[in-house]
Amino acid sequence: MKRDQMLMEAILGQMLKSPEPLLGINNIVHGLNVDPAIIRHHLNLLQDKGWVHEADNGGWRLTNRGHDYLEGTLEQGIALLPSK
Repeated sequence: MKRDQMLMEAILGQMLKSPEPLLGINNIVHGLNVDPAIIRHHLNLLQDKGWVHEADNGGWRLTNRGHDYLEGTLEQGIALLPSK
């Protein structure tokens, strides 16, 4: 499966904008309308970078490092969510 940097940033954007600290894959799928297997693959890639972490209950959260990345991204004016 090919890596999609824009999708990874959209996932991070969903996590940042969520009122909940943990998001399940279904919540991310619903927000982005992308196949769950593709979301899981990209969450694993984000975890490889240390930007997200999978909790014991299967929910995903942004790490401190992920927040640091997003703060830099927002300062650069990069959009994190695709327009609908």
